Amino acid sequence: MSRYFSPWRFIRLLIKHTAEHYRTYIMATGVLAGVMLFGGGFLFFLMPEPPDTGFQNACYLMLMLLSGTIFTSTIFSDFGEKNKAAATITLPATTFEKFMVGWLYSYLIFILAYTAIFFIALYGLSSFRTWGDKPFIISGLGAEIALTAFALYSLLHAIALFGAIAFKKLHFIKTAFLFFLAYAILMFLNYLFLHQITGVKLVHFDIPFGGLSFMENSKYYLVQFPTSETTILLVGTTVSLLLWVSAYFKLKEQQV
Repeated sequence: MSRYFSPWRFIRLLIKHTAEHYRTYIMATGVLAGVMLFGGGFLFFLMPEPPDTGFQNACYLMLMLLSGTIFTSTIFSDFGEKNKAAATITLPATTFEKFMVGWLYSYLIFILAYTAIFFIALYGLSSFRTWGDKPFIISGLGAEIALTAFALYSLLHAIALFGAIAFKKLHFIKTAFLFFLAYAILMFLNYLFLHQITGVKLVHFDIPFGGLSFMENSKYYLVQFPTSETTILLVGTTVSLLLWVSAYFKLKEQQV
């Protein structure tokens, strides 16, 4: 077992990584908090009414996906820097342990830190202004929103993590470009496939498994596939696991 994972070796590697990067992580946390406070303060100033639950959840989700993928794309940057790559690759630790340190920081620790910063910033903004007799209520994450955030972040995190290992420079830009290019190609192929099997005039490009919209006899029809929280969780988790495994083997390939 020690050939792949040793708890004590992993802890020492985690401590070493923390000691080398804690200043960067603290500054990144400060920047994230500043974006939330200044950006949120500007939005609060413009909003005629207190932000409702939907607005708070949307801000939580979008900012988490953006900041999380940017942070994840830099987590293995040492492998792409010439002055650090040799020392990092020859470090006396297994590939799995190195991968788990990056995964732990960019996934579990990031989610916990981001959630704490978000609600602390939201609490601070709650005293920024008032809306007369309309109270501002900080809403927690419901089960559906938490599930959506977990599935989406897991998927995008896995993609960003793979890109962070696959590319030596401009990790986020290259990964995002290839992601959107692949997404556009997938939607186009889905459009051709649906048009071929139905023979109807499709109204617009629909995402795969997202539904079907078409015109027939000057009437608009929308066919939606039944989805459930369990389906979203299973599909998102399965794809994320496959990408995490692929990222691990890509990192192992660089160790050879």
